Amino acid sequence: MKGKELYDYYLGLGYDHKVATSLAQFTYGDYRFSEFSMDDLYEALCKGREYLPPEELERRRQLEIQRIAEFASEVVTTQQTEMELGMPYCPNVIQEEYYRQYYSAKCDMEIMECCTAPAASYRRSRIAAAGFETDEYEPIEEKDARTSAAEPMSTFRMTTNTASAGIILNQLRNGRRIDRSMVRIEEMLNYFRYDSEIPKDEMFNMACEMMDADDKKYLYINVQGREEVKERQNIIILLDISGSMHSEAGNTQAIIATIVSKLGNGDKISLVTYSSDDSVELEAFTVNGPEDRVRVLEKLLAIEIHGCTYGSKGIERAYKIGKKNYIKGGNNQVILITDGDLNFGITDKGGLEELIERKKKDNLFLSVIGTGLFNYKDDKLEALCKHGNGVYRAVNNLADVKKSIDEEYSSLVNIIAKDVKAQVEFNPEVVESYRLLGFENRTLDREDFANDNVISEPFGSGGYGVALYELKMKEGDAPVDGGLKYSKLTTTGSKEPGTVKIRYKEPLEDVSHELEKVVETADECFTDNLRLAFIVYVCAEKLRGSDKISSEEIDLAKKLYKELGSSIREKNSADLYKLAGILDKSEKELGIGIEDEDDFLW
Repeated sequence: MKGKELYDYYLGLGYDHKVATSLAQFTYGDYRFSEFSMDDLYEALCKGREYLPPEELERRRQLEIQRIAEFASEVVTTQQTEMELGMPYCPNVIQEEYYRQYYSAKCDMEIMECCTAPAASYRRSRIAAAGFETDEYEPIEEKDARTSAAEPMSTFRMTTNTASAGIILNQLRNGRRIDRSMVRIEEMLNYFRYDSEIPKDEMFNMACEMMDADDKKYLYINVQGREEVKERQNIIILLDISGSMHSEAGNTQAIIATIVSKLGNGDKISLVTYSSDDSVELEAFTVNGPEDRVRVLEKLLAIEIHGCTYGSKGIERAYKIGKKNYIKGGNNQVILITDGDLNFGITDKGGLEELIERKKKDNLFLSVIGTGLFNYKDDKLEALCKHGNGVYRAVNNLADVKKSIDEEYSSLVNIIAKDVKAQVEFNPEVVESYRLLGFENRTLDREDFANDNVISEPFGSGGYGVALYELKMKEGDAPVDGGLKYSKLTTTGSKEPGTVKIRYKEPLEDVSHELEKVVETADECFTDNLRLAFIVYVCAEKLRGSDKISSEEIDLAKKLYKELGSSIREKNSADLYKLAGILDKSEKELGIGIEDEDDFLW
């Protein structure tokens, strides 16, 4: 992240010049800041000279890092080269002078430790080049169309998650291969913004429309949640500070500073860290003004990054603090920030699911912010947020922080409903077959819809979930019998394509509520919402290397892209061009590979 860009971002969050400057230049984990205040840090930047613009500070910082890295590369041993170590402290020209005044005896030691940085960088680049990456994702198996006469019901867990899109965009930014299992179509659909109406009275507003596309139709469903923010907040930030998080310190610092900026007077915040052990940096600290926010950030800057990842112990501690300081009628939320590489304590997905299922009985919600490029454990993070009644975001640069944390903060932390399920009943007299696009790992059995013991996923304030179906319509008025010899299906004669039902629970209740909406026939004047959803779907299938889309559908997506109106373009100004790039590039350019001898799709 560039200093000037960070400085402007922190100013935009409401921090003053001194705090914005310090946060833009200093990152937790690089120093032993335990004896420093924000005033000390700012003085370090200004001592003996006039204030330098962030651009100049960043230029000097990069020059010094380059100098130290060149020195370190001369003393790296073979043994160090083979070690997987995190990025350590690299002082810059302005910080070093001030740092030596407090830790003169330790500074040389810190500089020598920098020799491990090239080793880690070399090791990681070699792993990436060889293809031996250790990311973990839940496998995805695409499903074929279903005949509506035999299976008229389509049931699935509705979600507002967007993590898959964040992960994919990060892969593309860094020139890494796209794995089919990374591409969850439903989360890519949710990542983009639509012209949807916020409900005022009901919990959800459902919008449905259809589009003709040659011999197919596409059904768009948008479930928009209402806006509801609790007056009092009890936020527990659970921060992974193990060695694998060294390279993510800049991202996570921006995430936490954003969360802190959203706190109102009287809100409580706790900061819990975990690596080889857990530590409570702040417990139920009450924020009553700008100075209190600065105190939280000073605690953050004093944190060191080290050790392995005892995530389950950190989760236990965070929930314990949340329960102890529970605000009745308020928002009680744990926010986990990690790459998911849990290598100590409870590490398997089943054990983590069981742990969170026990903990959520305390009426605390767990949202997950994933970050990281190497050894990323998406499958564990997805399971944690699902069982913790929270949402899942992937954040890997400042643009991600702005979009998924700053602009969508309410939907991240203010849960309005849980166990949200969707069921679409298709009329076999109108719809011959259907295919739900995405949701491969979120499908439910028909009877699960009304079974309140079957969990689903939550919605945050103002959050929305999008689903898309590919339909083949029935031709003519031939009777429908489903191919049965001894019994015939009886239809009502209705020409409705189908009905959408949504079932959900209030956040602290166990009784479900239900809403439904009839699907209308295709309209030639479909909206930009459906255009955008179709474009995203085609891009997702292309990233999967799927045989489910044709060149005609890619051409249609390009045509619809050009037809998008100003409202949708403005809502997605920073992201639309990424879709255009996916549509225009070849599979090789996108990093989409083929299966190797181990049947792993790169």
